[in-house]
Amino acid sequence: MEVIHPHCAGLDVQKKTVCACCIKPGARGEKTSQIRNFNNTIQDLLALSDWLGSNSITHVALDITGEDWKTLYHLLEANFNVLVLNAQRVKDVPGRNTQIADAEWMAELLRHGLVRSSFIHPVPQRDLRDLIRHRHYLAQERASAVNRLYIVLESANLKLFSQVSDVTQISARIMLEAIAQGKNPLYDVTDLARISLRQQQQSEQAYFRQVRSHHRFLIASYLDRIDFIDRQISVFNTKIAEYIQTKINRTAIQNSNQNQIQATTQSNTSTSTKTAAAKLIPTWEEALAAFLNGKRV
Repeated sequence: MEVIHPHCAGLDVQKKTVCACCIKPGARGEKTSQIRNFNNTIQDLLALSDWLGSNSITHVALDITGEDWKTLYHLLEANFNVLVLNAQRVKDVPGRNTQIADAEWMAELLRHGLVRSSFIHPVPQRDLRDLIRHRHYLAQERASAVNRLYIVLESANLKLFSQVSDVTQISARIMLEAIAQGKNPLYDVTDLARISLRQQQQSEQAYFRQVRSHHRFLIASYLDRIDFIDRQISVFNTKIAEYIQTKINRTAIQNSNQNQIQATTQSNTSTSTKTAAAKLIPTWEEALAAFLNGKRV
């Protein structure tokens, strides 16, 4: 079978260790392989990188196993052509001997060009995706905190808030803050609320009778938690906007440079065409000399 990458390696990444198999040509051109195990620590991973470099490795294959592969990928991508493989697809390739190690099998497949790397986004795009993912986690955490706040209001028999679509809106928030501060009289709180209830009697019947200091503490805690998450989401929004704007500016600069190159190329082509055409038209001295020599211009 044809050899595509004579100097290659396969890395089986585990939680605590990395099994590495290095394949390269021997003194007579035959295949030689070495297998070593490294701990999954920064110091050992750097030693792994040095070991691969000392064996003149050009291409490295590693399998995707949870999040463990990312640190190793970041350390190797600057010095090697790293192929990130789907572990299940590697196992599904026929012809594997059951006695061969995963790292050795990956190295063998890579040596003959029988594996295809998964697409890995560039660093700026990976960072942006990471920010968006963590913002999504914050949004989920906020929704969970709001749901838990609804549970506390139900346990305190605050049926008034069942008529409010969102307890984090301004009107409901004013009422919750008043309750958390111990403002118990009904009319003081309803005067604070900027919502229109159908009838005052409905408000009196729906309003609380069993709010204790325990409930006030939980309400205040969840309000603080929601405020903290909102501030975090705002910070993430600003950071995401900066990344997107940087991407837009970089794209605009690239497009501008391409337009300038195209304009310069077209200008040079036009100038060359005019110069060539001008060379075809003889000067009057050349025409006179040709006429005196009996040549036709």
